[in-house]
Amino acid sequence: MVLPQELVADDVIGLRDQMSARIAAVLRPKGGKRKEGDAPLPKGVEPVAALPPHIDRPWKRFEAAATELQGFRGLRASAQADQRHSGASEAERSAANTDSDDRWRALEQWNAGAAGLAEDGQTPSPSDARWLYGQLFPAPEGLRFITRRPRVQWAAMVQRMKTLEEERAQAVIEQLGGTRHYRQLVAAHARFGEAYGFTTVVLAKDGGPTDGRPQWSAARDALRSLIQKIESHADPDIPGSEALAAFLLAPYVEMVDDLAKPRRRASATKPEAVSTPPLGAGGTP
Repeated sequence: MVLPQELVADDVIGLRDQMSARIAAVLRPKGGKRKEGDAPLPKGVEPVAALPPHIDRPWKRFEAAATELQGFRGLRASAQADQRHSGASEAERSAANTDSDDRWRALEQWNAGAAGLAEDGQTPSPSDARWLYGQLFPAPEGLRFITRRPRVQWAAMVQRMKTLEEERAQAVIEQLGGTRHYRQLVAAHARFGEAYGFTTVVLAKDGGPTDGRPQWSAARDALRSLIQKIESHADPDIPGSEALAAFLLAPYVEMVDDLAKPRRRASATKPEAVSTPPLGAGGTP
């Protein structure tokens, strides 16, 4: 038996629900009376206490496989939603990194300017600014540390931030106009540490399930077996068997027909091929 090629997981899950409703309508405990709210049964279909074993077993396998497939899809959808939500964290990391890089560039430009001042007898002197520049941006490294991997960059920045906290460095910053540069750098440094988990705990998102092929294959195989068993149940010599099989198979038949509609529409709208008269048969001058 070949299932429709267009069959997708939603079809299988929906078919499970439809068949489940029909099976529930057919089943009635021995001695149980029909209730007003019971689903209607077509002519020729009588309630049964239990499905025939050769139908009940494949039905339970199909129901379990379709339910597992649905569960997988739910977990995957949840994981994808989490990934989209965690995108904000990735965006914050990128923004924190950019902010930190920009602040270091601004500080480097200020420090280079202060180091280029002429000696005028005031303190701190331009030589102090040159000392600070040599501590923060020594050749040949310079500003390259801001292009390193986050862990390497963080270690380099921490070392430099400690230098900036020293009394000599603070005097250069305060007296030569670098206070605003330093304050913004401190804020950007803290943001970087938090975003990358160097100063706070950042939990990694657990990867969600991505490969649903085992569940999909199991559901398809279970469906194929179930349909075959229900079809084989129909026997003209067994009263009611054909009506029961038709009743249970109706959702599947409807689904197959629904899946075939696009093909039929495409075939109906396809232009007919126009034959070209062969040469010498009146088709040429």
